[in-house]
Amino acid sequence: MEEEHKTSHVEKSHDSEIFWKVTTVVLIAILAVFAFRGSNGVTGNVVGDQPSVAPEQQAPSVVKLDIGDDAVLGKKDAPVTIVEFSDYQCPFCGRFFEQTLPELKKNYVDTGKVKIVFKDFPLSFHPEAEPAAIAANCAGEQGKYYPFHDKVFANQESISADNYKKWARELGLNMANFEKCLQDPKQKEEIRKDLQEGTAAGVQGTPAFFVNGKLISGAQPYPVFQQLIDAELSN
Repeated sequence: MEEEHKTSHVEKSHDSEIFWKVTTVVLIAILAVFAFRGSNGVTGNVVGDQPSVAPEQQAPSVVKLDIGDDAVLGKKDAPVTIVEFSDYQCPFCGRFFEQTLPELKKNYVDTGKVKIVFKDFPLSFHPEAEPAAIAANCAGEQGKYYPFHDKVFANQESISADNYKKWARELGLNMANFEKCLQDPKQKEEIRKDLQEGTAAGVQGTPAFFVNGKLISGAQPYPVFQQLIDAELSN
């Protein structure tokens, strides 16, 4: 009896030990689950209390550009300024001149809402871009910048030194002063400054435009300009 009693007691003790081990493991597992869920914000209270926050829209960067003595089309006190970096031999610049500029001029420039400032950005693979820019600037010194600008873009496929002089005569320029200006080293220096300013502002190709400092790249259609200009006017 004693041996049996001893055997029964050992078995009960062994069963009790297994029970407590299993209970301890289960409790640890339950606590671990709650701890994991709490740390990951999965519990009902944590999720429910979090406000739904929409991601912030980043405003386009605004670039400050120096107008200085650059050619201006429109009223100087117009509320919106478009700074154009362009190349007289660039076909996309020609497209802007033909397709978009007339609408901008009619609806915004002529109504006093917008002024356009032209800056030279002659690309190295366009051999006539810089000479054309110099010729336009020399016409500008006699008050005929934009009339000359228009002649160059309207005849983009026939730009040449001879035609610059021809167009200058057609505009009634003083030819002696015009030809002297073409040889003035300061003209190339002015163009170099425009190139540096454009590069610093992020211009990577032509045409490029800054509408009150906000960049539009390429010969975009009129509605793209219209949307940004109207937004600026409404501010």
